[in-house]
Amino acid sequence: MIIPLPPLAAYRKDVAHLDSVQASAAQLDDNLTRWLAFASILETLTTTWNHPGDVSALRAQLLTASETILSTNPGASTLHPAADVESAATQGSLGAIELAQLTRRVADVAEKGGALWLATSMLSTLERIEGELPALEIGRMLAQRARTARKADAADIAELLYKRVAKLGRVSAEPELIARAAIGFGVLAQMRGNLPAAARHFKKASRVATRGSYADLIWLAEHGQMVIAARRGAFADALRHGWAAFAATNGDRESESEMLLNLAQLAFDTGHPRAALHGFAAALERGTGTRLRLPALGGAARAAAALGRRDVLHWCADQLDEATPVGSFAYLTASALLDLSLAFASIEPARAQIVSERALGLAERFGFHELAHHLTTLQADLERRMTPAKCAAPTLVAVGAQGEEILQYIEQLEGELLTATAG
Repeated sequence: MIIPLPPLAAYRKDVAHLDSVQASAAQLDDNLTRWLAFASILETLTTTWNHPGDVSALRAQLLTASETILSTNPGASTLHPAADVESAATQGSLGAIELAQLTRRVADVAEKGGALWLATSMLSTLERIEGELPALEIGRMLAQRARTARKADAADIAELLYKRVAKLGRVSAEPELIARAAIGFGVLAQMRGNLPAAARHFKKASRVATRGSYADLIWLAEHGQMVIAARRGAFADALRHGWAAFAATNGDRESESEMLLNLAQLAFDTGHPRAALHGFAAALERGTGTRLRLPALGGAARAAAALGRRDVLHWCADQLDEATPVGSFAYLTASALLDLSLAFASIEPARAQIVSERALGLAERFGFHELAHHLTTLQADLERRMTPAKCAAPTLVAVGAQGEEILQYIEQLEGELLTATAG
């Protein structure tokens, strides 16, 4: 269970957890130290918030700490304070709303870095100035706390927080909060295996978000509906929702990359490897971080193998040879290597054996039992000189007229992977 703690206590909790899963100790220590510094200054600042003579220096320290975090973190451009926050900082008039927005951005960085206790500490500290915040900003903070709790496997706490968000949305007539709560309920229902309830929540969120033109929430709601449809085997609906989510990314390249990755996987799963390969290539072109690059390389390798594109397959293998399994990327690395070994199994079984041994070593080292099971099964098949059925593209599945149009568009996309192997 995760609960709000003072910054130093939260820091110690994160150190205890992250030390057991992170391989890059120096980078981890630097990040945790920065996040702790921000959280500590924030705690002092909110304690003395109503004493104007005491807070000017603290505001300056907080802004300096946040700038360091946001400028040195991968993908920080999407988390950097908005123009109104920057303007307030320049004028030395950081108000309650700007402080809340800034804190949520920094907490988001800490959350993505795995420091869930520090992220929770930052967000809960804002409750000290809750009386000076509008309902919308309070609801956003609560929703972010709920998401962090969910990632910490505290589903019951997350649900209670989402209920507060939903109630606040109804009382204050803020549809954005109603949509955020619905998305949260949808994710929780999905985690618990209740797909019908998850589908209802995501559909409600999509309806409310579309009515309010909340692009980021439309993206999340359509993405949720895509996942549910795919798990149900309704691939035509999954493609439609995935395409709607892609259209709602609003030019954000990382979000585009994530949706193209999902659409490419759907294309592969429905027996359309050419569209899948182009989708993975386009995802690689837009993706800026390891989180998206690793699964895109693994998926592209399997699509290339299904098409007999050895050039692309070997290019993906070269890229994955350089992958270093650090922290949360260890699972993604092992998973991408599983895809690569499956791809080689249908073309170069000896190479598949080598790759699968590397992947199995990672899976066993970090305790990824499901991946280890798949890899052990693959190795047994290879030793019997059998070509695993999963190596080839799946059987062609009908996706309807609209689905075919989407796949045709994806097939026209280009990217780094295809240009690097051309000729």
